[in-house]
Amino acid sequence: MNYKKEYKKYLASSVLDTANNKIVSSSFISAFAIYLGLRDFAIGIYVLLDTMTNVIQIFAAPLFSKIGQSKKVVLINYSIYRISSVCFAIIPFISDNLSIRTIYFFIFASIYAITGEMGYITFVNWRMTLLKKEDRAKFASTRNAIKNTIVLAFSLIMGVVLNQFTLNNHELYGFIILFFIVFIISLIDICLKVFTYKPEIIQEKIKIKDNIIIPAKDKKFRRVLVTCGLNRFAYGMGTMYLNVFLLRYLKINYIYYSILNVILNLTDAFSSKFWSAKSKERKWEKLILPMSILFIAAFTILFSIDNSYLIYFLPIVYILLGFGNSSYEIFDNIAIYENSKDRMQTSYVTFERFIEGIVTIFLPILSHTILSENTNIIKITFAISIIFYIILFVYFIRTNKLSEEEI
Repeated sequence: MNYKKEYKKYLASSVLDTANNKIVSSSFISAFAIYLGLRDFAIGIYVLLDTMTNVIQIFAAPLFSKIGQSKKVVLINYSIYRISSVCFAIIPFISDNLSIRTIYFFIFASIYAITGEMGYITFVNWRMTLLKKEDRAKFASTRNAIKNTIVLAFSLIMGVVLNQFTLNNHELYGFIILFFIVFIISLIDICLKVFTYKPEIIQEKIKIKDNIIIPAKDKKFRRVLVTCGLNRFAYGMGTMYLNVFLLRYLKINYIYYSILNVILNLTDAFSSKFWSAKSKERKWEKLILPMSILFIAAFTILFSIDNSYLIYFLPIVYILLGFGNSSYEIFDNIAIYENSKDRMQTSYVTFERFIEGIVTIFLPILSHTILSENTNIIKITFAISIIFYIILFVYFIRTNKLSEEEI
């Protein structure tokens, strides 16, 4: 195996994969859901669906340990995952009925989310097994920088295209172009993965019970687990209705919406190397504490400023979100894997994703008790997010002091 050659293949594939995830995640697909007429609550569930289905990852490690993480099986699953992401495009041609549209929307979204979760852990495990330890932070920051540059250009172009088609009363045609581009990127990504080296995975066959108990009892891993859980709850609550808030209630156009996504990804890209450098000493408070402050500031602006003026502050909000997202991505790519036991990395990653899924399931339940189709009620979700990021900030300071005392 040529390490440099395979490194480049993994990097290219990971860039395409994560870029596609950004494109078909909560931004433009939420805009498409609004075009279809879906209700706020349904769109909020969709935004969280990808994380909610993390619960099934607890079954992924035992499953793939039994079949040896077969490349053929993994690629078939991945192909279904990518194809389902473009199936949304046929919904407007099926029916004009809102209930039927909502059902089909969630059928495709569920297939996309579930197959994504089943395949996620294998590609991460292959990549982390192949990469040298000293290359992991560099890989994550380089991938994020390239990925966000691609998404940046795509978002800006698609914003102009969608806005132009909307002005001409052909909004659907703009979305069809979007899904066609997603299909082409997916096809290239799948072909690249077919010819990418699959490293030998040394892992004993494990049971679902062991997959839960071993990571759960690991005290060293607990701090990482609590951090991820609190962040997922706070971030999920703050962003589940953000796209609806912007497009349906603030009524911003697609060009401004795209510019905001450009700002988000540009900030994410430029800050990746900064956060990567901060993480070299493996002191995670250098990532989590600033991240918490950034998210608190972003959601405070969304919550506190009147809607008539808020539109002018949105670029600042998205800059803060970009810095925060980049910080957490570096943490997520390194801390979870390096705080797991040898040969148990797959179990640790899937258990962490399982906890994120459990936490996220409570978000729609909580939001449904406070939410009506009203912009002021949506603002309450921003306030809840602020509270939980404050809790995360205090927790990290307290546990950091305890760790220093033990040393």
